[in-house]
Amino acid sequence: MMRAVVTIVFLFFSIIPEVVFSLSTVTTTKPFAPNPATATLKKELYGLCEGTRNGVDADEETRREILRVVQELESTMISGAVPTELPLRGSRHELLYCESTGGSSGKIGPFVGDVEQLFAPDDETNFINAVTIGPIRVELAAVRKVVDDLRIKVTFRETKATLFGIELVKKPTTGSGIWKQRFVDEELRIMDTPSLFIIRRSQ
Repeated sequence: MMRAVVTIVFLFFSIIPEVVFSLSTVTTTKPFAPNPATATLKKELYGLCEGTRNGVDADEETRREILRVVQELESTMISGAVPTELPLRGSRHELLYCESTGGSSGKIGPFVGDVEQLFAPDDETNFINAVTIGPIRVELAAVRKVVDDLRIKVTFRETKATLFGIELVKKPTTGSGIWKQRFVDEELRIMDTPSLFIIRRSQ
């Protein structure tokens, strides 16, 4: 009897490390943590986007190569991850590349500005798309609503322009669209709006 009890106790303690490890693995897994397996693809993508001025100056070969890498990244999305659940509160993102020919690319006349996306610190619904060219800054305020695991509806509300921080104009803006997430992790977001947009987190 005593030998049986000792054997059971021994077996119990022998499996504790395995159980603890398994529980730790489950509870500490972050679905949007950068995957080491995608590091090479992302490095290649960043290199392709560099020097294209948000995609405005990209030639056809570069566009094809970017699309190829995007499709490869898209195929690596972790099973079970829900792209529209990515936490964005208080975050800041920079546009690396897009296929839009309009102002979303940051192009104003012959100039191309820096394009950022900023999320409110107190929620993940309100955000601002901003273009900065020297002392000029144009901000487009918008609100987002999750449609499903991949799609978000974005509704634009207001446009504001400033010069050296001084407000020049502020006016209501209408319009909306559906943004489909193609690849998402804590560092990088790739989506169709319907034009292809590649955005990297900077803060």
